[in-house]
Amino acid sequence: MINWLVQTAAAFPGLAQGMPPAGLLGAAEAAHFARLRTEKRRRDWLLGRWTAKHLLQQVLRERCGTEVPLAELQVLNGHTHAPVVQCGAVARADLPSISISHSNSHAFCAALPRRNPPIGADIEQIAPRSPQFVQDYFTAVEQDLVQQAVPEMQATLVTAIWSAKEAALKALQVGLMVDTRCVTCLFAVTAVPPQAWTPFAIELDASRLRVAPPLQGWWRVLDGFVLTLAA
Repeated sequence: MINWLVQTAAAFPGLAQGMPPAGLLGAAEAAHFARLRTEKRRRDWLLGRWTAKHLLQQVLRERCGTEVPLAELQVLNGHTHAPVVQCGAVARADLPSISISHSNSHAFCAALPRRNPPIGADIEQIAPRSPQFVQDYFTAVEQDLVQQAVPEMQATLVTAIWSAKEAALKALQVGLMVDTRCVTCLFAVTAVPPQAWTPFAIELDASRLRVAPPLQGWWRVLDGFVLTLAA
């Protein structure tokens, strides 16, 4: 089962100003936060941690019956820069695998019950993107899907394919360090965007990726944003 949560900067007034709420950050997180220089990065990072920790609290409460203070749930960067959960009060085997994404003052976090396998989550605000963008970053099959979409769905579908690629590359723990055309995301072309989680297929070019385990994808639209998962 995949647990997920979307939060906005309105969840706590100080988040929009890049001010950490009391009791949110552990010592290692506070040290990392102090090194962030740009206001946008500070706001996004804080909102992501706020969202991830509230989701983790919920997951651990349901699974272990444990109420863990937010500051004890440290979300740090692993060796691949993917977020890793640390908590001295919870057995390592019980700590979930998570992924965090940000877009326009929104944060999206998803969690799997176990640390492995990794999960990828992405949120993107729906907006038009140029034909050159599609040509540069999409595979030929994905470009054909965009052409098949009715005009009213093209911006949503392009956003969804891009978001799905990001989620898949996060699940592979390579991010945007590789060509996005190593991943092909196959969506059913519909006239209406899904309001509930809907599966899509993910094909990986194993010859161009260091690791290429099978991945399944899901997507939905929520309040003008596309949410995607890969696991």
